[in-house]
Amino acid sequence: MRPLMPFLIASLLCSPGIFVGERDGLLARGTPAVPANADMIKRLAATGPHARVPQRALFGRFVGTWDVSYETYDKDGSLRRNHGQVIFGWILDGWALQEIWTSDAHDKEPKPFGTSIRFYDSKRQRWTEVWLYPAQGMTTIMSGGEVDGRIVLTGHDDAGAMMRWSFNDIQTESFVWRGELSNDEGKTWRLQGENHIHRHRD
Repeated sequence: MRPLMPFLIASLLCSPGIFVGERDGLLARGTPAVPANADMIKRLAATGPHARVPQRALFGRFVGTWDVSYETYDKDGSLRRNHGQVIFGWILDGWALQEIWTSDAHDKEPKPFGTSIRFYDSKRQRWTEVWLYPAQGMTTIMSGGEVDGRIVLTGHDDAGAMMRWSFNDIQTESFVWRGELSNDEGKTWRLQGENHIHRHRD
């Protein structure tokens, strides 16, 4: 599977006026449908991890496109279900991985809503992830690594509550992502979301 950032191209397709030669929402005759910032996308994408990235296989095994069944729990315990995809790919000469998450929560067709960039921090010997959710004004920084066969990242939200994101039941074709919140620094946890993820097949 080619990790050449198809997720960025897909997200660009959701934006009006992105194509060179577009006039009033229609492409000019004979004008190729090329994103105006195609050179940026080309520069951002990497064909694989940099050879000097430690533990590159930990997240590198997720490169590709996955179908997501979202289960989100509100504070009152009510459950919301949605569907979408997550796509993983190497970027920045293979020094980092990026994810693009899409969901049908606000539209019949899944739309991109958030992105993560993660890299291995050799100074602290752990993975660091920066999550961006622009529509919610959300920026979250998490860090961690492998714990007993799982991947566990922790951090804090804007209110100071402890957050835990984990990759569980990791198989070649599937895994389960969980997001949890603790208001007592990890003594007890409340499940915020559980995503059942399967590798996409055409």
